[in-house]
This record gives sequence, C-alpha cells and structure tokens, in this order.
Amino acid sequence: MDQGFRFKDVLVIVLLVGVLVTLWVGMIQNDRQWSRLNVIEDSISNQTKDLTAIRQQIAELPARGAVIEESLATTTAAPDDNSPFRRLRAVKQRPDYAQGDWLVDAFQSEVPKINELTSGDVYSRVVYTKVLEPLATYDLEKRELVPLLAEGWQMADDGLSVTVRLRRNVTFSNGDPMTADDVVYSFGLIRNANIVDGRLIQYYRHITGCEKIDDYTVRIDFEKVFYENLYRAVFGIMIHSKKFLSQYTDEQIRQHPALLLGTGPYRIADPTRYTPGETIVLLRNDRYWGVSPSLDRIVYRIIQSDQAMDLAFRNGEIDLHLPTPEQHLALLEDPVMLDRTQHFVYEQIRSGYRYIAWNQVRGGEPTLYADRRVRQALTMLLDRERVCEEIFLGFSTVTSGPFHEIGDQDDPSIEPWPYDPDRAIALLEEAGFRRDDKGTMLTPEGEPFKIQITYPAGSDLGQKIMLAFKDQYALAGINLELNPQKWALLLQSMNSKDFEAITLGWGAGGFEGDIEQMFHSRNIPNGDNRNAYSNPDLDALIEKAHVTLDREERMEIWRQCHRILHEDQPYTFLFRSKVRFWLDDRFANVHEMPVVGMNYTSTWPVPIEWYVPAEMQFRQ
Repeated sequence: MDQGFRFKDVLVIVLLVGVLVTLWVGMIQNDRQWSRLNVIEDSISNQTKDLTAIRQQIAELPARGAVIEESLATTTAAPDDNSPFRRLRAVKQRPDYAQGDWLVDAFQSEVPKINELTSGDVYSRVVYTKVLEPLATYDLEKRELVPLLAEGWQMADDGLSVTVRLRRNVTFSNGDPMTADDVVYSFGLIRNANIVDGRLIQYYRHITGCEKIDDYTVRIDFEKVFYENLYRAVFGIMIHSKKFLSQYTDEQIRQHPALLLGTGPYRIADPTRYTPGETIVLLRNDRYWGVSPSLDRIVYRIIQSDQAMDLAFRNGEIDLHLPTPEQHLALLEDPVMLDRTQHFVYEQIRSGYRYIAWNQVRGGEPTLYADRRVRQALTMLLDRERVCEEIFLGFSTVTSGPFHEIGDQDDPSIEPWPYDPDRAIALLEEAGFRRDDKGTMLTPEGEPFKIQITYPAGSDLGQKIMLAFKDQYALAGINLELNPQKWALLLQSMNSKDFEAITLGWGAGGFEGDIEQMFHSRNIPNGDNRNAYSNPDLDALIEKAHVTLDREERMEIWRQCHRILHEDQPYTFLFRSKVRFWLDDRFANVHEMPVVGMNYTSTWPVPIEWYVPAEMQFRQ
C-alpha cells in the first residue's frame, strides 16, 4: 500500500541531485582545463611554427661566404651558386609555390630493415637518404659535389687526406646539435665489423681514419690516392648521432630494424621502432637546418604485385607509378588517366641492368659454371632480343656489359652475344656435355642438366621473363627450375651464396660506375662478388683504374674491363630498360634533365624540388 514519501526516499533524491551537481561542476572544470590545455598547445604550436619560420628564413638567405674560411672553400664561384639548395630556393620564388600535401609511393616488396648500417637493399636506401645526410650532396644539374653538412673542404696536396669544415647550425631531428664528434663516430661505424658487414668495410677500405681537429673541423685520411676518395668520404657516408646510437651495444645496433635518427629534411615518428611490412611514413623535420622541404609527408606503401600497383595508381591511392610496358600502353589509351597525370619515358646514365649471375663455387667446390664456355653457351641460348620486343614491347635493349651505352666507360665496338643455339650447343659439347636420344642435355657426369634460378617473387613482368627463358632453355634440353623468393629470403640466399643462378638488377651508383664491388676477386669472401668470379687480369685493371686520376686514361681502362667481362660472362648481361614514369598531375616543377633523368632521384640525398600548389593539395 502506497504510504507516500518517507524520509529515506527524500535522502536518496537529495544524494542523487548532489551527485549530478558534482558531475556537472566537474565537467565545467574539465572543459576549462581542456580549453587551457588547447590554448597552451596552440601557443606551443605557434611558437614552434614561428621558430621554424625564422630558421627557414635564415636558411633560405643566400650564403654570404664569411662562414667559410678561404682555405676550406671548394669553389671560387659565388657562395649561393655552390649551395645544395640553389635550385629549391629558385622554385620557392614561383608565384604558385606552396608547402603542403604528401607524396604517396609504393614498394613492391616488404622492407626487412631501414637501418642504414645493416640494410643492403634499394628500398631501405630510398627511405634513409631522406632522414640521414652525408657531408656533401650532388648537384644534378651541374653534376658535381656541393657541401651539405660540410661548409667546405680542402684536399691535401698529396691527395691522402681532406680537411672538412662543418656547418654550425645543424641539429638532429631530436634537437641535439651535430658536431665533429658525430662525424668521427659515423666514420668509425663503417669500419666496425661487429656492426656492418664485410661488403661495406671493403667498399670504404681506402678511408683509414677520421680525426677531430676541433668541434667543427675533421680530417679524413686515405690509404692511397684513389679517384673516388672524396666522393666516397663526403657523399657516401651518412652522419649518425653519437649520443643516440651510443645507447646501444654493437649487437643491438646490428640486429635492430630501425635506429633511424638523422639531420635530414624528414624523420620517422619513432626512430627506435619499425615493423617489416608496415607502411613507412616520413614526416617533415620541423627542426631541419636547411631549406624546408615542400611536402609534409612522404609515404611508402607495400604493394607486392604489378596489377595491384597499377590499380592503386588508377584509384589515386598512390601518386607515383613505374608501370610495366603493357600497363604503360594501357594508360596512354585512357583519357581519364591522361587528364590527371603526367608521364615521361627516358634513359638515364644511372639506369641499371638486369643480369643472371652464375655461381661458380658452391659449398667450397667449383660448379659447372666455373667453365667460361658453359657461361657463354647459356647466354647464347637466350633470345634476349625477342624478350625485349615481346615482353618489354620495345622499351628495353640488350646490353653487353655493366656500363651504360650512353656513358664513356662502355666500349661501343662490343656487340652483345647473339642468340645462336647451334654455337651454344657446340660449346657445351666441347665442355663435356651431350644430348641423349630424347634430346635431354646431360652434364659431364651424365646427369640431366637442371638449373635452379632464383629471382624476386611478386613481379608479373619478372615471371613472364623467367617463363620465356625456361622455354628457350628447354629447346636445348635444359630444365630451368623457377625459384621465386620473397625479398627477405632472397637476400639471405644471396648473402649466404646459397644459390645456383640468380637474376636481379644492378643500379649505377653514380655517373661513373666502379665495378670492383661485384667483379673483383677480393670481394668474394665478404663483398658483392657473390658468384665467386675471379680473373687476375680484371683485378689488375680495376686497381689501375682506381689510381688513374686522368679521366680519359681511366675511361680506356674501364673499356678494357668491359672487353674482359664480355668474354668471361660471369653474368649473362640481359638488358637495360627505359624508365616509364607516371605521376599525379597536381605535382609541379616535374621535368627531365639531360643524362640524369628526372629532377628527383629517390636513392640520393638531394633536395626534392617538386611541390603542390595550394589549390591542388588534398592529402593532409
């Protein structure tokens, strides 16, 4: 029976009202605290932007030359003409120039590491060259070194050392200043066998030391006169933070997938964290000492097939695309894509070449490929011209060696080995091979001749090439076993030299290629001569080229090297391809440069000159 409100009921109601009032007051106070935090955050953000703007205004002022001692100047030209940001400053004067937007690119394989000291693939280099910087960069237009982290340098008269004066306004992306201690430490890293592998130690073996003169001066010493001493010292070695990396043991540095902290225009959100297979995001470095980059972010997605890559570009999910020949022709027929993209087809001297490397020693024993006649025969059994026409649709040409035909190192008198099955079979018979009644090619031991060829998985174009080669070898009774591998596993196979034949591509390191890395016998144990090729005559010529400072004399030595490699065929040199380059149309200042290619090179630490006008920006 209803007895009305009792005292207990009234007390409960009062308590509930009290709780509600308390919550309401707390929310008001919380809102006020959040408002104050937002004000503080906005204030800090604005101060950061103001400081960044001031820093950039200072950086973008033409250098006056007073900061560079005359004895350490690298050129007699006007100081700003020798600036690494000369071209970027000019771009920033355009009326439609604006900062902002992202560049979204993609890799066709997972990147195992982005640790500059221990990664050895091109994908990781694309990433870390935007985060780390060397002492000098490369002016793509003038095709010469210009100071970057250095203010200038002076080579000793005997060519056995160079004194480098460092910039004073450089900090790492965490705010720590860069000094001579960081440079000396970085030069020590590339000689530390507990961290880097033997191939890197071999490459920089001519650099014997780096000594601190004062906080902003170092002297780099060389073992002997070598035509690339300066290039490798000031352009090849990235500068790391001693304070940051010294927190880790040698083994921790060697095993870590990242540890990527630099002075460059971009940074990763956490330099200590990277998971292979994840999208890589580079953020603008607001503490950058130089001229601020135009793009807020550069993003690298992982898209492992040609079809998926093409679809992503057509859908606007990525901005840059290097299509297969078939995809390129299809894009040219699509008016929608032509309307919203820009495209280029070009050759550049730094374009690499595809090859098949024949492993001549495996398990400590010579293989069938140790016989030069076998290597020559395997080259002549491949109809490379047909592959260029039918698979590359005319966008590739057969090559005869490691040097690009448009450069001076190539011997133009050398013709590629022809497609000549009769001559190839005669060479194999001379080497002890024979065909049985069924047409199967038998080895000198009487076993069917089978070749397992290893190559990167995921590329439809690469798979087509391998299937064509399989058919061509089958005509001679040879069974080509296809062994596609994911990139991380393939790197393990290469580094352990656990392969029979492998097909990949070499990119040119610079405008003059040094072939010691892959063909000198000293690089068999710990370098990139993974197929154990050895020729004392070639070794001697490479060493002679290294100490020949006269360019024309050196070019003739390289041409002699070309002739030896053509005869020896340690690689079957396959073909070079023209670059098919597509980019979203919102990017401005995109153009070709003579010999160089595009005015953006993804694997060199040079300023990016592209930008997106404000009205065209949409990624943020």
